[in-house]
Amino acid sequence: MNFKRMVSLVLAAVLILAVGGCFGASSGQAGRQGGTRDSGLAGPGGGGSPAASQAISVNTTLPAVEDLSLTTDYIGTVKAAESVNVYPKSSGTVTAVYFEAGQQVNAGDLLFTVDSTDAELALERAKVTYDQTLRNIDVEESGSGNALTILNHESAIETARQSYERARDNLDLASDDDFDMSEFRKVRKRWKDASKAYDRDQTDETWSELLEAEDDYYELLDDYTDYQDYVTSFENAYTDYEEALEKYEIYKSQQVGENTGSYELQRQAAELTYRSALKAVEDTRVYAPIGGVVETKNITLHENASTQSSAYTISNKDVMSIEFNVSADGVSTLSIGDTVTVTKGSGTYKATVVEIDSKANSVGLFSVTANLVDDSPLLSGISAKVTAATRSAESALVIPIDTITYDADGSPYVLVYEDGRAAQIYVTLGITTRSYAQVTGGLTPDSRVITTWHPDLADGVAVSLKSGV
Repeated sequence: MNFKRMVSLVLAAVLILAVGGCFGASSGQAGRQGGTRDSGLAGPGGGGSPAASQAISVNTTLPAVEDLSLTTDYIGTVKAAESVNVYPKSSGTVTAVYFEAGQQVNAGDLLFTVDSTDAELALERAKVTYDQTLRNIDVEESGSGNALTILNHESAIETARQSYERARDNLDLASDDDFDMSEFRKVRKRWKDASKAYDRDQTDETWSELLEAEDDYYELLDDYTDYQDYVTSFENAYTDYEEALEKYEIYKSQQVGENTGSYELQRQAAELTYRSALKAVEDTRVYAPIGGVVETKNITLHENASTQSSAYTISNKDVMSIEFNVSADGVSTLSIGDTVTVTKGSGTYKATVVEIDSKANSVGLFSVTANLVDDSPLLSGISAKVTAATRSAESALVIPIDTITYDADGSPYVLVYEDGRAAQIYVTLGITTRSYAQVTGGLTPDSRVITTWHPDLADGVAVSLKSGV
């Protein structure tokens, strides 16, 4: 082989290698581009597949229509829904007690009575006055004249004056008997102290002191009662005497027949006095206003009952309630009739809001009361958790919270399936919970929201629905 032939062969080989290298580089670049599409669209392992097989496979869901709410937890105290403090309507000595703390009572049961002696005497006088008024009116209307009327008034005045003077003399005599009210009070205090001392330490010494103090107390008690009777009789007689004088003066200031309506006014006044006296007697008997359990009893037999002090507290435990405090923001979201959830231990109970205080307490919170709907083992006075809806939406269009994405400006959007591609739809959100969000704008119940995550999933990317979706 000559030199020229060898050179020709070498040049031909170099040319062949150069052409082959260019072809190989072009083929390698195309392979890398096809691999990128498979990784981004068709997933690992793909390469050079047709466009339809490169779509991202996704799951979708339709927005649900549900009631959605935000809740807040509070701490409340369980109590009887109905609790009443019973006060005497008239003060006086307690003469009978029929129920003790812890006992069950029915509405209308007689709880206790106070001394009705004075009230019954006043009733008798009012009845006599009422009957006399009616007779006098009959006489006046019959035209019998002023003489009989004046005579009756004068007779009533004289009778009242004599009764008044006798009562005054009797009271003077009682005062002369050297009854010492301060001494009586000391003896009564000694008796009470001795009773308490014996209750604390029952010994022969305390028992002996109690017997001695009790004998002294009851020895003076009769004198005290007699003295009080004289005082009462004097006061009543004086009142009767003044009333007789006043009635006579009223009669003299009028001319018989001048005002035909005056007779009716007299009749009404006498009837009113009688009815008031009748009520005063009725008020000495105190009845239970509701049925329930006697929580507290604050009166003692033979001791004084005051209209300013509660005698009994009665609670109706057939219906229990829970009271809790909420802020101004929270109270604005609650309404009468709302349902709240009460939780104690493993038990959960429903309650209905029945009262919302319109005035804040000393710490700026508002008291809310809810009645437990069903029977529960919760006892009065215990604490329990109350869960209340502070925001709610009925029949709301909701989507899973993890389908929502936010752009660089913080605006929320979702990706929906539309004709084989992902479409970016901005949405308006309402109430948002840990799992769901209310959509108030941007979607319809038919929107197919994509729930699948993929790094290359974006607006306009080709997608396909997974089998069975």
